[in-house]
Amino acid sequence: MKKIFIAITAFTASITLFTSCEDMMTVDAGDKTYENAQDTLYSYLGIMRAMQDVAERQVILGEIRGDLVSATDYATDTLHAISNFNNPQDQSCSMLNVSDYYNIINNCNFYIYNCDTSAVKSNIKYMIPEYAQVHAIRAWAYLQLVKNYREVPYITQPVSNLDVVENFDYKNNLVNKNNLVDRLIKDGLTQMIETRYPQYGNTSNTWGIWNNGARDVSARLCFIPIRLVLGDLYLLRGNGESDYRQAAQYYFDYLKGETTPLYLQGCIANKMRTGTISDISLNNWGTWANTYSYDAQTNEVITTIPSASNAGLGKMLTRVADIYGYTPSSSQTSAETTNEEGEGTGEYEVGGAITVIPNYKRQYCPSEAYSEVNFLQTYITYKESNIGTVSDTKGIIENHDARYGRSIQGDYSYEGVTYPLCSKAARNIEFFYAIPVYRKTLVWLRLAEAINRAGYPEFAFAILKDGLNQYTLPAIKTLSTATNNVYTINGTTYNKKIHSDSGIEVYVTPEDPRTGFYYDENGDFVQYTSAVGGTKWQYEQTIDYYRQLTYNTYQPMYYMTDTLRLNRFNQWLNFKDDVWNSTYGIHARGAGIMKTDPDGKNALWQSTNNGQVMTNIYGKLDSVYYDYTTLLQSHGLSAIPAPTLADTIDAVENIIVDELALETAFEGNRFTDLVRIAEHKNASGKQGTQWLATKIANRGTRKAFPSNPAVEGYDATLFTKLLNQQNWYFELPKW
Repeated sequence: MKKIFIAITAFTASITLFTSCEDMMTVDAGDKTYENAQDTLYSYLGIMRAMQDVAERQVILGEIRGDLVSATDYATDTLHAISNFNNPQDQSCSMLNVSDYYNIINNCNFYIYNCDTSAVKSNIKYMIPEYAQVHAIRAWAYLQLVKNYREVPYITQPVSNLDVVENFDYKNNLVNKNNLVDRLIKDGLTQMIETRYPQYGNTSNTWGIWNNGARDVSARLCFIPIRLVLGDLYLLRGNGESDYRQAAQYYFDYLKGETTPLYLQGCIANKMRTGTISDISLNNWGTWANTYSYDAQTNEVITTIPSASNAGLGKMLTRVADIYGYTPSSSQTSAETTNEEGEGTGEYEVGGAITVIPNYKRQYCPSEAYSEVNFLQTYITYKESNIGTVSDTKGIIENHDARYGRSIQGDYSYEGVTYPLCSKAARNIEFFYAIPVYRKTLVWLRLAEAINRAGYPEFAFAILKDGLNQYTLPAIKTLSTATNNVYTINGTTYNKKIHSDSGIEVYVTPEDPRTGFYYDENGDFVQYTSAVGGTKWQYEQTIDYYRQLTYNTYQPMYYMTDTLRLNRFNQWLNFKDDVWNSTYGIHARGAGIMKTDPDGKNALWQSTNNGQVMTNIYGKLDSVYYDYTTLLQSHGLSAIPAPTLADTIDAVENIIVDELALETAFEGNRFTDLVRIAEHKNASGKQGTQWLATKIANRGTRKAFPSNPAVEGYDATLFTKLLNQQNWYFELPKW
C-alpha cells in the first residue's frame, strides 16, 4: 500500500504581500485548476499542512493566558509577556503571525473557487465530500481568528495578487462572534452538514491512511465535523436562549448521529490496596493521558492535527511538549521496499521517531489554581473485606481528582527537587504525535454548557454526575391535579386552559382572565394578550412542573416547564433512546466510587507485582459528596431565599468551568473558554469581566488541603489589566 506523507503540499505558486494589513494575507497561493481527485487530494493535504502551522499556538496561547499554568523563570520573554497580557505586536514572534490563519483560509478559497463539484463518477459527485471538508476547515479557521482577535476581515475570494487586497472592502467585511455564524451560513456551511467524509481508499475503513513516518494516521481523525463548528459558533455568540438551544441541538445531533454513537463510556480507576491511586483509564480506550495520540479505534478522539516524526518528513509539532518541560529529539530510518517476490525495488520507505527527555527547565508548569481545583475534589472508595469482595461501608475518602495523576507527571526530580510537568503532550520518554482539536468529552462539556444556559441546569449537571440516559434524566413531576379546573401551587391559585384549535398552551391567572402565557412557534414562553372566553376554550386536567431545586425542607422553588416544550422544542433533551444507556458521568472519571461490577456482584481485581488493584468505578458518584444542592451552595447560593433560575444557571456554569479544568487542562481551550463564559455572564448581569480577571489573577493562589498549606499568589496588576476587555484579544496589523 502506498502511503501519503503529511509533508506533501502541491501548491505551485507563492506570493508575498507587503505593508501593514497586507502582511496578514501573506499566503502560499495555488493557481491550479483541480481537474481530478488526485489534484484535489494533494491540495487538501496542502491545506492540512497549513493547519499544522497554527496547531501548536492554539494550545500554547490558549493555556498560557489562562489560569491552569504558570510561567517559570525559564519562560521566554515573548511568551512571558503574552501570559501576562503585555501583548506583543503581530509577527514579533512565531506565535503571533496572523498570516498563518489567512494562509489556511486563502488555500481553502482557492480550492473552493476552482474545485469542480459537478464532476461525476459512477453517478456520484465524488468531489463534494472533500469540498465540504474544505468549507469546514475555513469555518474553523475563522472561528479561531475571532476567538483570538475579536474582529477580523472576512474574505472568501482567492488572493492571488495585490489588486485583490487593495480593492478589498475592509469596512463592510468584518466578522466577530455576533455575525460570523450568519456569514458562514450564507456561504453554504449548513448545506453540507449531512455530507459524508472523503474516502480515499486503501484503508480498513476506506477513509485513507496518512503516514507521519512513525505510524499510520487514519484520515478520519483529520476531518472537522461541521456540526461541531456550528455548535461552537452559536455557543460563542450566546445571543439569548435561542442560540444556546441551537448549539445544544448541533452537539446533540453530532453525538447521536455518528456511525458509532458517541456516548460517554465508563471509567476505570486503578487503586492500590495501600491507598495510592496509580492510574486512571477509560474502558476501551487505554491510558487517559493519551489524548494527544490517535488510535483509529478510539471513540474519544474526534479530530487531531498530526505531527511528522522528523523534519525531513514534514512539520514536527514538538513545541507544546517542549514548553511543558520535555526536550525532544528525532531520528530517521529508511528501508528498501520489496515486491511480492521479495526482490528490492530500489524505492525507499522513510520513517522516524520522536523521543523526549523530561527537563526541569520547563517554561510553564501546572499552576497552584490547577492543583486547588483537583485537590478540592472528593474521591471515595469502598473497603475490601477480603480479596474479591468489598464491604458496603465507605472506606478511603481522599481529597483529589484521579485525573490529576494522568495530566501531571509528578515523579520527575532533578538534584533532589521534584518538578511537576504537564504531561498530556508527552510523558517520561514518550512523545504523542498529535494536537487534539475535538474529542468526545469536550463536546459533552460544551453540550452541558449550552443546556445550562438554555435554562435546564439540572440536565447540565446530570452530564457531569451520572450521565444523561433514560434512567438518570431529572424528573418532570406533576405536583398537583385539578379540582374544578383550579390549581394551587405553593399557595398561588391558577387556571390552566388550552386552545382547542391550535394546541397553544395559555396560562390564565384568576386576577386577570385576559392575560396569560403560551409557547410560540420558537418555543419561547411569551405573554398572551387576547381575550379568553367563549366555547372555543377547553380545560386541561394536569399541569407539569419541573422541580429545579429544593434545599432540605426550605422553600421548594419551581420553574415552569412541561412535556410539550420538551418534546416539541427541545429534542436535545431527549436521552430516552437506548443508545444513551451506556452514558456515565464525566466527573466520575476522577472522583467516582469503586464498589462492585454492574451486576452488583464482587468487585474486579487484578494481580500485580505491587499487590491487588481494584479496577472498576463504572461512573458512579457519591450523592453526599457530589450533590447538586451541596455544590450549588458551595458556589454561593443560599438555602433561604430560594435562588432564582438565573443564579442557579450561573452556579452550575461555575461547576462546569471546574470540570473543564479537571478534564481538558493543558489542551489549549482554557483561556477562550473563560472568555466565552465571562461574556455569557456579562450578558446575564453576573459581572463576568470581574469573574475572569479574578480567576486568572489567582492562578498562583491555592487553598489549603490535607498535608499542604495554602499559597498566596494573587496578582493585583494582572487583575486590573484584565478588567479591560481589549486586553483579552491580540491586535491585528493596521489596515
